[in-house]
Amino acid sequence: MKFLLEASMFNAKSTNFATASAAIVLALTLSACGGSDEVAQVDDQTLVTEVEEAPQATGGFDAPVVTPDKVSYTLSSPSSFTPGKFASGMLPGQTNERFNVTVENGSAAELDLATLIVKGSTTTGECVDIFDGDNQMEGAPTTPLAAGATAKFSWGLSCPGKGGEEISVTLSNGLTNVIEVTGKLA
Repeated sequence: MKFLLEASMFNAKSTNFATASAAIVLALTLSACGGSDEVAQVDDQTLVTEVEEAPQATGGFDAPVVTPDKVSYTLSSPSSFTPGKFASGMLPGQTNERFNVTVENGSAAELDLATLIVKGSTTTGECVDIFDGDNQMEGAPTTPLAAGATAKFSWGLSCPGKGGEEISVTLSNGLTNVIEVTGKLA
């Protein structure tokens, strides 16, 4: 009987030992998968820092500005306008400016205008986009512009400042500042 009791205690000890050993191996394996916390602690601002780069071409309103890949952008001089009933983006106390954009694709490839970003700023501060279907300001065309083709559309900005103040408008495709035009608010 003593022998059976000792054998069952040995069996229980070996089962506990096997279970404990398996738990230790599993814990070590899982901790090895996690890697180091050093990567998570790095303060990498590359995803949140906006990179300002010089535009590919510069000019003024009412004149073609041509990029190195032979795409021509012409922005008309800004004019003040009254937004429609369902317009969005205007800010109280700011000047609402409208300009027409003409894009002539002189490159050999299609041009995706749907990715076009328009940024405006005055000496007083940053402008915001106005989208206004009543005034045909609905953003850039979404259909790619074929090589040799021309597109025309209107854009609206709500800008801080008064008439005659300097304004700068930059067109970019999200990665590259394509052009910058400068002039005065209407």
